[in-house]
Amino acid sequence: MDADAGRDFAEFGVVCRRAAFDAAWVERLRGAVERDLADPGPHATNFAEGSSAGRFFGDMFMWQRDRDFRAAALESPAARIAAETMGADAVDFFYDQLFVKEPGTAHPTPWHQDQPYWPVRGLQVATVWIALDPVDRENGAVEFVAGSHRWGTNFRPTPFKRDHAAKFTDSPLPVVPDIDARRGDYDIRSWDMAPGDCLVFHGLILHGAPGNATAGRRRRGLSLRYTGPDARYDPRPGTFQFPHTPDLAPGAPMRCALFPRAWSKL
Repeated sequence: MDADAGRDFAEFGVVCRRAAFDAAWVERLRGAVERDLADPGPHATNFAEGSSAGRFFGDMFMWQRDRDFRAAALESPAARIAAETMGADAVDFFYDQLFVKEPGTAHPTPWHQDQPYWPVRGLQVATVWIALDPVDRENGAVEFVAGSHRWGTNFRPTPFKRDHAAKFTDSPLPVVPDIDARRGDYDIRSWDMAPGDCLVFHGLILHGAPGNATAGRRRRGLSLRYTGPDARYDPRPGTFQFPHTPDLAPGAPMRCALFPRAWSKL
């Protein structure tokens, strides 16, 4: 691993790893994405529905129904990359999530943190976001507020879809600041990416992405989430409900049949 990656992850909350997945993995995952688009799982949605033309497709838990998504989670370089970047001796797989922004889809990914949606607490929680297309700002490069994972604030979950606008209004957490209105006040970072590059980012970093303004370039990104040894199951009110209840007591380490061990130094 690049020795700077772990340091930058700790300080800024995000790093870009170049050529982390070879051409064989990219093609294998592109095939899996096309299968899911043709035959979506029960958790699939169009985030742009009711907001803009185009399609911002999302799905989750594909690994439970597709062998190639399962292989990506448990056999690809992703788990080792997450562990090394977080400085963890082992990681457990949390879940996978697919994001496809088709050309001409103006709907953005709103600014948010990931961890407030999730029944997990701890500092060793990270996502590996794999680019399966060339990515730049014009077709929806993900942006990050560098260092925001160290602010000590959990923000209210932000609805991704217009008809979910009232979903989190009862949350006692503070609302995410209007980042776009004061972009000059923040250290906002993003990367142009080639297929096979990946982003590794902390569960508490603020991030979002513009829509896909291009006429002919897709933006397919696969998120694989991992937890390290300090992560604990925390099914507090208002968090995401899994399709299957994990066999874990509150406060237990994030490892069970639903959250399998993905990589270990031993």
